[in-house]
Amino acid sequence: MKSAACCPCPVNAGSGRPPSAVRLAGSGRSQTGVALITVLLIVFLASVTATSLAALQQIAIRRSTVLQHQQQARLYTLAIEQWAALVLARDSQQNETDHLHEEWANASSVLPVKDGVLSAQLRDLQGCFNLNNLWQSASSASAADSEDANPDANPDANPENTSKDAKDPAKSRQDPQAAAKEGVTPKNPSSAQSASDLDQDEVKGKARLNQAQYQVFQRLLSALELKPELAQAIVDWIDPDQDPIFPDGAEDSDYNVLTPAYLAANRPLSSVTELRLIKGMDQNAYDKLAPLVCALPSKTPLNVNTAPAQVLAALAEGKDSKEMEQLLKNRPAEGYKNVDEFLNAAELTVDATLKNQLSVATQHFLLRAEARVGDGRAMLYSTLYRTKNGVRALRRSFGNQD
Repeated sequence: MKSAACCPCPVNAGSGRPPSAVRLAGSGRSQTGVALITVLLIVFLASVTATSLAALQQIAIRRSTVLQHQQQARLYTLAIEQWAALVLARDSQQNETDHLHEEWANASSVLPVKDGVLSAQLRDLQGCFNLNNLWQSASSASAADSEDANPDANPDANPENTSKDAKDPAKSRQDPQAAAKEGVTPKNPSSAQSASDLDQDEVKGKARLNQAQYQVFQRLLSALELKPELAQAIVDWIDPDQDPIFPDGAEDSDYNVLTPAYLAANRPLSSVTELRLIKGMDQNAYDKLAPLVCALPSKTPLNVNTAPAQVLAALAEGKDSKEMEQLLKNRPAEGYKNVDEFLNAAELTVDATLKNQLSVATQHFLLRAEARVGDGRAMLYSTLYRTKNGVRALRRSFGNQD
């Protein structure tokens, strides 16, 4: 019997298939597995792509919805501004004074709208000390005589004459002799002016320091336990030249050495936040002073019906804010009808110049409007200016007040 090693035929010859057929069958099964893996990979990639596209679509839809709600909320705030203008215009027709018991001061904090919530708050901007009154600009000085003829020509002019309680147009004009007696600190001691020179400045409408307002501001700083020298730096920030007006003043040379360096504005303040840039103003001083001051056009009067006790106490020497707080508690519900009534009740004695810068009516208001619609939210801070001809917006700020 022959051994298998001697047999010329292959061992698996009995299977009836040639060796090539066996190799082809094995490779066929291997290709089928590769194809299956390829199909699974394609399905996986298609699923990932579809999921990504669906997620992007959802994000796009969400973004569009939020933008729509945001735009709708923004338009709602502008509508609130129109509503506030109507409230102020109606108030101007109903009475001649402005006080904290009127409709505009107690407006509804929440206004109902479909799918949203609106809130509004009006604040009297003339119920605080106006920093721009520290410096009497040449334009404001020369405009004092022309305001009586056309009070609405320039909103930057003295609003006292166009206010609802303006009884005597002559009050808007400062007495040259009184201004001379007050004394104005010159830029250079060697160029000191005589009383007659000051009278000429009044007549010609030259820019000058408002001595009465400067003294009030110094008393306010002292009451807040702040350095009175801050008033000197603020005046130098406002005045138009580059020469320090006081020993503790500050001009470009003081700010150029800082990092980063900048220049003095040499113009009226446009925002209370500019105080942060002024020499000697730290965070503690700013937090104390900012709620009691404002930045309005020069010669804008102070409304004694809405001013806080600290500001009213600074009008005269020796007055305490606690006395004024007690006076405010007993303030008439309808407010003081005129400045004399307030001065008599507060037992204050002020000179004619300062008295002319007091009022019982307001023209500048700050509107804070907020609208929430779905996922959108909008904030609007609008400065409204009211005259006998209507109410208009002088400044708008979306998002932040300054």
